[in-house]
Amino acid sequence: LPVGISQAWQQPPESAEAIWLLGLFAASIGLPFFAISANAPLLQAWFARSGHAQSADPYFLYGASNAGSFTALFAYPFAVEPFIGLGPQAWSWTVGYVLLMAVVVSCGWLAASAVHGSATADAGLRSAMRPAWQAQTSWIALSAVPSGLLVGVTAHIAMDLVSAPFMWAVPLALYLLTFVITFQSRPIIPHGRVIRHLGLLAAPLCLFALSPATNLWLVPLHLLVVFWITMACHGELARLRPDAGHLTKFYFLMSLGGVLGGSFASLAAPALFNDVLEYPLLLVAGFAVIGVIRHPSSQFTAAVSAAIVAIPLALLLASYSQHVQPFAKQMLLLGWMLASLAALLAFNAKPLAQAAVLFAVMLVYETVSHVPSPIVQSRSFYGVLAVYGMQQGRIHMMSHGTTKHGSQVWTDDKGLRIAANPSPQSYYYANGPFGSLFAHLRESGGGAKDVAVVGLGTGAMACHALPGEQWSFFEIDPAVVRIARDPSLFTYLRDCGPDDRIVIGDGRLRLAAEPPASFDVIVLDAFSSDSVPAHLMTLDALDIYLSRLKPDGVVAFHISNRFMELSGVIEALARARGLPVYYNSLDNGVWKPDASRLDLTPHLAVIGASPAALGGLARDPAWHMADAERVSAAWTDDYSNTLDAIWRKLWGQRPY
Repeated sequence: LPVGISQAWQQPPESAEAIWLLGLFAASIGLPFFAISANAPLLQAWFARSGHAQSADPYFLYGASNAGSFTALFAYPFAVEPFIGLGPQAWSWTVGYVLLMAVVVSCGWLAASAVHGSATADAGLRSAMRPAWQAQTSWIALSAVPSGLLVGVTAHIAMDLVSAPFMWAVPLALYLLTFVITFQSRPIIPHGRVIRHLGLLAAPLCLFALSPATNLWLVPLHLLVVFWITMACHGELARLRPDAGHLTKFYFLMSLGGVLGGSFASLAAPALFNDVLEYPLLLVAGFAVIGVIRHPSSQFTAAVSAAIVAIPLALLLASYSQHVQPFAKQMLLLGWMLASLAALLAFNAKPLAQAAVLFAVMLVYETVSHVPSPIVQSRSFYGVLAVYGMQQGRIHMMSHGTTKHGSQVWTDDKGLRIAANPSPQSYYYANGPFGSLFAHLRESGGGAKDVAVVGLGTGAMACHALPGEQWSFFEIDPAVVRIARDPSLFTYLRDCGPDDRIVIGDGRLRLAAEPPASFDVIVLDAFSSDSVPAHLMTLDALDIYLSRLKPDGVVAFHISNRFMELSGVIEALARARGLPVYYNSLDNGVWKPDASRLDLTPHLAVIGASPAALGGLARDPAWHMADAERVSAAWTDDYSNTLDAIWRKLWGQRPY
């Protein structure tokens, strides 16, 4: 203590990133994490031996511990991160950890004293009947499904519905809240009511398949469904909890189930599936687990009957729908979903049979309802990548979840393949801000003979290069490199930069390994709407970029973002180093993007290593300096404040 990251773990590998990350966490915080995690069952076991009036059923304390986790989840981004740097946080956490140790030791001393005075209670705990293996298996299953659902719904929302900062916190908060509710002495939502209303989730689950994947109103619907299934599973855990004498085994098997469910969704699923298929599978598993545990034999016949009818029909529909017109396909889908909804309601109070029908529903959803179907789709540690044929295949577009990462016109109006050298599109169109920046640098700045670009995308930036220039791309995701290099998907690299260097790895770390004064231009283009890599926008990072620039070089940040106002962050970095910074106008009347080619005007922030570096931009009315009132505190490796950037985007001012 204090916690920190070993230098040996600074550079992530090019593959097996998840295993590397687990190793990093284990080496950095494994021991204190294990010790803190053991406190909940330890304190409850001591309390059970105390002879207190409530000691026979100490499980309400587990709800209280999760209430603390729930509070901390929201306290950190709102009350800690905006005001305290990582260094003071680490020391504060160390002090808190020492105080916790003192409190636990004190509790142990009090518990030991109480045990001597309550030998009867201790003897009762020792003689408690050992739980049957069926109960122990149920504990594992009932904790595995919600844990996997937590990971699955978070990935599904971020990749298929909306990518936004802190979106991951909402499913986690609901997950913790279910423990708080179900392990109360008197739950505010009785478990019997949760089970009775479980069948009502059938309608929302069918709506998922009938609605376009990008409908934002689906987000609360997904969260409601996952919350209710998790309530059912955790409520069953509370109902099946053993006597206090076997409390520690109960929590151990619960934790084991949580690890198994989370490992399946976060480690196994990305390797097995090229889409977030674990999410619908775990939704079905939630119904199945409840059905098996509550009605192990009475529902078997209904479940088999439902599976025999529904699953072959789903496969038949999936096959037949590939050969009909889009309207007929939608009508078939509508009819199927209405029939499925009727079947689900008919099997009310029979969750195992409903699980069979839901499996068929999800099978149709995954094979039929994706419109348009991707040309290619792959999944990596960093998410789901897909290439779509837009406008009847005239344009190829790459997406990472809901974030578009570039496009290319593939055929002309007659459907013939365009053979000429491609013109960059999307944010990178030739007469847009990127084209203007490079034109000015070549005319009056330090030139653009050596260019580094962090973030490859489709490779469209390569088509801004001129003969004789050396361009290097730094990309963290090998899957992006494979797609950009595939000439059947995009030809920017083949036609414009066949000799460009591509370096796989974290852009900041890889740039730091380059020789000093290597580049005329460094472009940071690795940002997305859901998670801005803050480590690329700190003073420490800027110092690395400046050390790799030639005397009149520039650093360009692509800061287009739906949820964060990042111009103030860049302005603060420039002011801290006494450097000039310019931003492009966002008026499309100045740049004239071609909407038919899916062009978009990017927001760029350009910092010059010297005043002369940005002389051309200073004379161009399409570029301007920053508004002094929009400056925020400079981010460092010790301090960043994404909440401030979100608030500025929403309201145009600081929240405090």
